[in-house]
Amino acid sequence: MTEPLKEMGSSIRSKYDEDDTPASFTILIRTSSDSCSDGPVEKISVMIRDDDGRATDKQALRYSHTHSTPFQKGHTDMFVMTNQPSLGPLTNFEIHYDGHKEPLGTPWKFHTVVVFHHENGRVYNFQTDEKQSSECVSVLICKDDGVQAMPIKLRDPFF
Repeated sequence: MTEPLKEMGSSIRSKYDEDDTPASFTILIRTSSDSCSDGPVEKISVMIRDDDGRATDKQALRYSHTHSTPFQKGHTDMFVMTNQPSLGPLTNFEIHYDGHKEPLGTPWKFHTVVVFHHENGRVYNFQTDEKQSSECVSVLICKDDGVQAMPIKLRDPFF
């Protein structure tokens, strides 16, 4: 019997360091050029899950760091999640359509979702998993184990 997925993260303690530093994630979402120009009519929230089933808090994406109006046709928006529970390697990304219950992709469609995991320095690319998705939630799965974007530990260049 599989354990049910947790709604919230399990702890704020880092999996990677011996401190209580909360985790951070940078999220890039590219809106499809097939999407309507008005953006989503409902509130968009996201959750990120790791290989142990732990999850970030469900966070609404309201303010893009790259555009004054998020989710516009053909734009890539950057969002940052901070003060989140520490996660291991990422496996799932959930997009929750809060508010109006409209079929997926109407009127807003995403093209690409990329997440940078600040703790382990990896970049994860996600693709839609139609089997796990529903009318209110798009579930995306990681395409790979993540690309190492930052060295885990740099050597001292003077020794």
